[in-house]
Amino acid sequence: MTHIKLIHEIRAVKSKKELANIIKAQRISEGVLLDVLNTLKTNITEIEVANFIKKSFIKYGAPILSFPPIVAFGKNTANIHHEPGKSKLKVGDNIMFDFGGTVNHYCSDMTRTYFWGNPSKKQKKVYSDVLHAMELALTKIGRGEKRAKVIDASARQFLNKKYDKKKLALSEVEGFPHGLGHGVGTVIHEWPNFKPKSEDTLPVGCVMTIEPGIYLKGKGGVRIEDMVLITKNGYKNLTDVPKNLNSIILQEN
Repeated sequence: MTHIKLIHEIRAVKSKKELANIIKAQRISEGVLLDVLNTLKTNITEIEVANFIKKSFIKYGAPILSFPPIVAFGKNTANIHHEPGKSKLKVGDNIMFDFGGTVNHYCSDMTRTYFWGNPSKKQKKVYSDVLHAMELALTKIGRGEKRAKVIDASARQFLNKKYDKKKLALSEVEGFPHGLGHGVGTVIHEWPNFKPKSEDTLPVGCVMTIEPGIYLKGKGGVRIEDMVLITKNGYKNLTDVPKNLNSIILQEN
């Protein structure tokens, strides 16, 4: 029996022009992130930063965002879908940014977690573990793995062993309480999906996010997200923002 391609499968594979739009949207997001990092100061509020992000996208000629920006400080970083509020940035806080822009209707998506001042041993450990989980998933993809649930499991199983689910923000879910990632295109969540029970197989030419996270009740969370193009034998990372531990420790000027 021949497989009839469904519309979501056709949409998932990006043409050169579509890919160029996604990459341009991502480069603009990276410019915005750099501007944001330069404006951070102790006692700035989440909402002030979120408004600055929106204005920055307008400045770069990309006024339509992929989704409302997530800006979270301190223990708010344990809330996956935190809406920016009046919380002020304090020394010792985790900072989480999750945002993206659009170019010609094509979306970008990126998450970075930073530390405001020197992080504790525990903060460093959680960050390093999430980064390692991401690298495990990328290694799987890099070896040509195309089964979504196998890729999801590579990151999830590592974090499951390290973190007791009773301490996690959403305690009924093992490991991190969301899929490892999703397709990106003219909408921010597109087929295929990285989930534990996903039956999806990644087609060559689709753009996926890889976004493991750990969320500790009352303490804070870490999520790191890159966008990658799936190639025949591996992937190409479309995100050009450092994520090694040294690069994410911020000090007030």
